[in-house]
Amino acid sequence: MRDNRFLLLVTRKLSGEASQCELQELADLLKTDTSLREEFEIMSRYWQQENQEQTANTEAALQRTLSQLGIEPEVQTEATEPAVKRIPAWKIFTRAAAAVILLGALSVGIYALVNNGSSGDNKNLVQKTNAKGVKSTIALADGSKVWLNADSKLQYPSSFTGNTREVYLNGEAFFDIEKNPSKPFIIHLANGTIRVLGTSFNIKAYDNEPVVETSVATGKVAFIPRLKNNDPADTIFLTPNNKVIYQLKTEKTTTAATSSEEDRAWTEGKLIFRSMLFEEIGIELERNFGKKVVFEDSDIKTYRLTGSFQNNTLSEILYYLSKTKSFSYSVTDEQIVISR
Repeated sequence: MRDNRFLLLVTRKLSGEASQCELQELADLLKTDTSLREEFEIMSRYWQQENQEQTANTEAALQRTLSQLGIEPEVQTEATEPAVKRIPAWKIFTRAAAAVILLGALSVGIYALVNNGSSGDNKNLVQKTNAKGVKSTIALADGSKVWLNADSKLQYPSSFTGNTREVYLNGEAFFDIEKNPSKPFIIHLANGTIRVLGTSFNIKAYDNEPVVETSVATGKVAFIPRLKNNDPADTIFLTPNNKVIYQLKTEKTTTAATSSEEDRAWTEGKLIFRSMLFEEIGIELERNFGKKVVFEDSDIKTYRLTGSFQNNTLSEILYYLSKTKSFSYSVTDEQIVISR
């Protein structure tokens, strides 16, 4: 049972699908068991080689991998020498191959997901995944530019072909789309679709959150929610400084005036909270600083706090927020603990 769990954790990590809790569980296992650390390194490198090289002679491929890692085949030692626990080559191969099979299955699943409902050519998608605490900027083949927030993933083709330009987003991103009236730009979300011709706008659509938000900085955006029963949904058109909010549970959409500058402030290292629930602020802090937020009292989650920060440290943000509403906090290497 323990071996199966270890293998599952490794495959989820290598495929980029592991949760923070699973990553921590794997890290704890690797800390306490040197043999598991060796197996993890071998499986990681075997997976990388498997991606680069396909061969019918899998045993030969394994031996080349072991040789590159500086690991000699298992040999018998003299009885007078201290016993050294080694992992049999067949066991390494079996577990590494199992990891490859599981990772391959995950890759197929991701490919099938991103091609669901697609009308463009989505072969050979490039995938950019940001961990918590990491942001990036992506230049697309058509000249469009994307700012990808922390804990977010964007999938896009290396070149756009056909009559549309299509990408897939899970998380938050700000898009500045190059105009091309003959080739609409389409962003596929788990719970909706956005179509534009040439404009700039912000999308916040994390798969694990109950709300999708889109706000427009320039141009015009069409948002089409995805309903649970796949019934046709009304298209909502947005103009600058307006946003749409789609509640997934009730499938209700609302529009409201907004500040597009504030909505995209995160691209400039800013965090702006306007009478925001502490629980929601906690999610933002967790994403931006890569530390798990723990509330010791559920009532604290309902505090509403306001603040504006730019390139501040985590400790500075917590200090100033605690002055607007009294609470205590402690910060370790791995988490932020909030208490009364």
